[in-house]
Amino acid sequence: MIIYLTSLIIITGCAINNKPAPKSNPNLPKVINFKAYPDRNAMALKWNVVKNISGYYIQRYNFKTKKWQMIKSIKDPFKSLYVDTNLKPATFYKYRIATFDKNGIPSLAIVTSQTTLPTISQVIPLEIKPLDKGMVKIIFRPHQNERVKGYIIQKFNDKIAKWENIANLTPRYNVEYIDKNLKDGKTYKYRIIAYSFDGLKSLPSNILKVLTYPKPPIVQDVKASHNLPKKIQLTWKKVKNAKYYKIYEKELFGFKPIAKTTSTFFIDKVNKDGAKKYYKVTAVSIHDTESLLDNSPEVLGESLPIPAKPLVSTNILNNKIELILSSPDNRAVKYLIIKGTQKYITKSNVFTDTNIQHKKTYQYKIYAIDKYGLISNPIEVKVSY
Repeated sequence: MIIYLTSLIIITGCAINNKPAPKSNPNLPKVINFKAYPDRNAMALKWNVVKNISGYYIQRYNFKTKKWQMIKSIKDPFKSLYVDTNLKPATFYKYRIATFDKNGIPSLAIVTSQTTLPTISQVIPLEIKPLDKGMVKIIFRPHQNERVKGYIIQKFNDKIAKWENIANLTPRYNVEYIDKNLKDGKTYKYRIIAYSFDGLKSLPSNILKVLTYPKPPIVQDVKASHNLPKKIQLTWKKVKNAKYYKIYEKELFGFKPIAKTTSTFFIDKVNKDGAKKYYKVTAVSIHDTESLLDNSPEVLGESLPIPAKPLVSTNILNNKIELILSSPDNRAVKYLIIKGTQKYITKSNVFTDTNIQHKKTYQYKIYAIDKYGLISNPIEVKVSY
């Protein structure tokens, strides 16, 4: 659209040294055939070259201030094109142009207007899904516009309530993104923005929401044995859909994993008698998410300690010494008696020594042995015959 102004127009922005801008001279040659050709973020202004002038003034109308603003003073009268840049897509713009003479006096102005082209269309998401522990995958349709250079992936930050850029994907057919190191069982929001080679951006895509795989329930009813030799057995209740379980042992500054099992029990071979250890158990899902460590106190397990020392009383009879043996913890199934270099094993509670002589003192070391073969510390007995 071209509008020829017949009234005098003051070309603002033409003033020199703060002097008022000169009024239009209606006798100067005017521009003809002034047209605007839109792009998405620019406007090409074209006109026919005017003879016998010194140049052109180009102004753009500011709809906020309702005033014309000078955007270009062209001092080459043979120019017939100017491109106004850094414009907004899908926005209406109005321009006017006037010639000026050697004294900077403008002609009557001619007005044209046009709307910039629409911005790049939105990206169309296709799928978002959790992949594995702390991972989600986003797939979207390649943009149909060949001017698209790439895509900005944004994720919503709940703490500051703001969208943040997390990835920049190029070229146009790179339409897959995997986000990692996410928290288990949390909802995340994403959106995608396409951008062109000349810096134009599309509106954000529809928001994509995804819930990462949750943690399994806390393992319940963990129990540890106290009566097994040189080992501790743990048992617990089954967790639905658990792929396996992790066993943790307490150390000085927390817990460390020591084993994995697909069963609901575990045997820790400690190879020590009376060893005490503290445990916790977690479940790991088929997606490799792991349950929390139970906040309740850790479970104490203990390998079976050695039997208690036997109790011994003695009888001195004709030509023999009797040792009467008993087990304070009732664990002894037999006893080991050592006299000098001689060793005797008895399952009886009475040991009779007939290999003795008058006026001699005999020393015995006596051990209790339980059904697992664990041997107590010795008790020493001296008998004078």
